[in-house]
Amino acid sequence: MLKSKIIFVVFVLGILLVSSCGRPSSNPEDMGSPAEPPGITLSIHNGQPRAPLELVAGQEYVFDRIVLEAENRNIASSEEALEWLRDESRFQVLDWTGVREARAYWRNYKAVRPAADVFAHVFEGAAWMNEANALELSVLDAEGVRLGEPLLLSNQDFLNRQKQWDFDMIRAEFRYEDFAQHKDRSSAKVKRAVAKIVFAIQTNLSKRLVIPQQAKTLRIVWDKNPQQAILVPIRLISSPFAYGMEIQTQLQPEKDLYMPGDVIRATFTVRDDQGGVLKLSEFAANSITRLYVHLDGPRHDPTFYHEEWLNDFKGNRYAYHLRSPALGLGQKGQSLSTQREAAPLDPSGTSMVVELHVPENLPEEAYGTYEIRVSGGREYGSQVLQNTFAIPIQVGKRERTSFERFGCIACHVPETDMDIGLLIPPMAGREPLTVDNFQECVMCHDNSRNGSRRLDKYLHIIHMNRDNFPVAKNNCVMCHITAASIRKLNREVCSHCHESIHPENRATFTDDQCQGCHTDYGRGHIVPPEIAQN
Repeated sequence: MLKSKIIFVVFVLGILLVSSCGRPSSNPEDMGSPAEPPGITLSIHNGQPRAPLELVAGQEYVFDRIVLEAENRNIASSEEALEWLRDESRFQVLDWTGVREARAYWRNYKAVRPAADVFAHVFEGAAWMNEANALELSVLDAEGVRLGEPLLLSNQDFLNRQKQWDFDMIRAEFRYEDFAQHKDRSSAKVKRAVAKIVFAIQTNLSKRLVIPQQAKTLRIVWDKNPQQAILVPIRLISSPFAYGMEIQTQLQPEKDLYMPGDVIRATFTVRDDQGGVLKLSEFAANSITRLYVHLDGPRHDPTFYHEEWLNDFKGNRYAYHLRSPALGLGQKGQSLSTQREAAPLDPSGTSMVVELHVPENLPEEAYGTYEIRVSGGREYGSQVLQNTFAIPIQVGKRERTSFERFGCIACHVPETDMDIGLLIPPMAGREPLTVDNFQECVMCHDNSRNGSRRLDKYLHIIHMNRDNFPVAKNNCVMCHITAASIRKLNREVCSHCHESIHPENRATFTDDQCQGCHTDYGRGHIVPPEIAQN
């Protein structure tokens, strides 16, 4: 039997980010403390906690994420959003000097901006965005008397000490969300102003929150607004389960080489970090939220074949998806979908059992390395876990094939300075990344997935709009080295940064016709010839 033990460590992403990364390793001797305690999540929305903290008396905790957020859903425009954030929200106490609407972006799985799932106007340049933040946390009893000494935390105790916007640590924006035609059919169109500060992944493990038996409230004082303390209720739980999440995977048959027509029976058993079985049929009690399984490949073409078992326990959504247009299965961007009433569990309800298929009509040119990917989630005792793990298998031939490997470890090499959270992108200004060729860019920024990280939707927005990008903004020749290479641009790419191309109802030109005027490549931007001559 092939058994893969997957240890899910605490790491909360907001997009999420589907990745195979977690809390960075720490040496307890260096920290002056014993083994790492559970990491919990705390979210403060407009000065109020989103939910009580459910904690175990006598347990020590660190924080995987503390979010301070201001939000207003009754906003109609970006101008109104900035005015509210600066003059009326709980973030008005911050120094907004220098703020400006710097750029706009959209994030979706649709083709064009008007149909975007998320469209955001981003506010940058405010003085507070470069300032440190600190919190004082005190545990109170039922009478409001402090129990023990307060816990002092600052951004220096977290991975976001560099204040990187791109990792969701500092953000102010006006967002328009339209998920009405997305897979989440229950959502609606929402416009809102948002500002947030996120303390993400506590690395100073010597600073721990201890929960006494008499604990009733957590009192939080933000150094930027010390007059308005935040009170978070504490609910003590009995802890029938341990924290953490491990998944054991068993494949039948175990083979070094799978061939077209083979059926792989995969069994997934979930345990806590003490080895106790978390029965999947009792997901509400043990707080298992999801367990997804994918089979994708070949690795050099991840969109060729996709098989997915979707098991969303928390949302009560279960489905089976299959897509490979080249093999007559589904269409581009749309899978053959079968809704299910429940997760495919074994008779005891303990484990999940699914069948994965190597297509019978798989052509030889699609042989190579495929991946079985499993992602799970658990929310227990104010601890939020989510992660992804991949098991490579060989299909049709034993020679491994090359394929972009997604996830944090692609850039964040464990046990090095590039470990998770310490790899600073070029626009953050710490240590600019260097690449030898364009292929290293498309390892992560790949247009084929049509997501927010595709080259045109993500890379261009950052490189052309960041003030602290290490080269001149709008210097296209940094990437588009020749006139021939810059001709690959098109109106859709340009509109990512330039929302109004040829306003006042001017004629719409084709991509080829655009090149008739926009020919001045040497200036580092595409400009009409009459401007280039000035």
